[in-house]
Amino acid sequence: MINRQTLFQECYLLFPKQDDICYVMDKIKVRKIFEGQVEFDQQEMEILKQFEAYLISKRFMPKWTEPQLLRMLYATKFKFEKTYAAIQAYIQWRNQAFPLKENQETTKFLSSGSIYLHGRDNRFRPIIVVNAIKLAAQKNIDITLDSMTIFLEHVIANYTLPGQIENWVVIMDLGGLGITSLPRQQLQRVLDYLQNNYRSRMHKCYVVNCPGTITFSWNIVKGFLEEITVRKISFEKSSIPIGLFEHCHKSQVEQKYGGISQNIENNFWPPHEISQQYFLPTDNITDILISKQQYNQLYQFGKLSKNRLCKELLEDIRQSLQNTNTEQHLDKKMKEEVPDPEEEQQVINDLIQNNQDFYKPRVEELFEMPLCETKIQLPFNFIAHKKMLKY
Repeated sequence: MINRQTLFQECYLLFPKQDDICYVMDKIKVRKIFEGQVEFDQQEMEILKQFEAYLISKRFMPKWTEPQLLRMLYATKFKFEKTYAAIQAYIQWRNQAFPLKENQETTKFLSSGSIYLHGRDNRFRPIIVVNAIKLAAQKNIDITLDSMTIFLEHVIANYTLPGQIENWVVIMDLGGLGITSLPRQQLQRVLDYLQNNYRSRMHKCYVVNCPGTITFSWNIVKGFLEEITVRKISFEKSSIPIGLFEHCHKSQVEQKYGGISQNIENNFWPPHEISQQYFLPTDNITDILISKQQYNQLYQFGKLSKNRLCKELLEDIRQSLQNTNTEQHLDKKMKEEVPDPEEEQQVINDLIQNNQDFYKPRVEELFEMPLCETKIQLPFNFIAHKKMLKY
């Protein structure tokens, strides 16, 4: 059953155009979508082949899919040694972080509003809000990271779709707090954690309510980040992330950030749907979403074998087909059952031939009654022709 709080039919009907899958930024190739129905180009396939041979030479071959390997390769600029180390570090982190450590402390963190989900943009990418002041107030960095893991894994499992929605948007509210006001060691751990374990997930990051010293602070912090990540971040001294509204309807954003949705003061966790209005007035929805019939065709042709399927969409289409087939069957049956004129005449002739006495009375009896004499005709004999049963 589709849950409108997480994924709904329109999400499954969105298949990104090429520019939303892979593009070039300042001569650097950037890929945002890796999984599902997406096909890799010849250069990417050749790099994957070479990297797999490299891993075999290291006697290390994790049970990873090609999309997982390529995601790591892009994040490390296709440097095999660095990618190899990144995969090992990721596996080690997964072994330590899972199963997820859900407890009273992580629930308290998630309910604090330090990080929460609020709406989607016009490509259904979830919008994550980070409150830097509340985040800085968290003293236990391990609880912070455990809580962020629970949060981000929930987002990936319930708000993204392989091959269709793989990225998120971030609003980071500094609240006038300098980035360097965060303990440097903790800040570096958080940034390393995000870019090492959730690679190629961020579509855009809008940093708002920046202090006047942001340039100095940023020059320090961006040394912790990879170049591709740096290029996705923009800064605003005000509370309005102007660039966000180029790809996001205002009903998805809180009023304090320039939207029209009520500000959230509590109930940050678990997330819930903000508005069902996702598209901008300038959006052509038919260019963004495919039809249900097209979705069914992709399914029938085996193009969705690597995607998460929407059973409701397929059931709607099957029901529609069943109704159409039933109507066609009835039409055909009715046409088949219309009597042929020659056959109909033959049936009539046979009836007459086999019922010669049809109009003759079987028995006549005389009844004497006062003042009158009358004959009563009893029922006729009648032999039904077998073809009459058809009609």
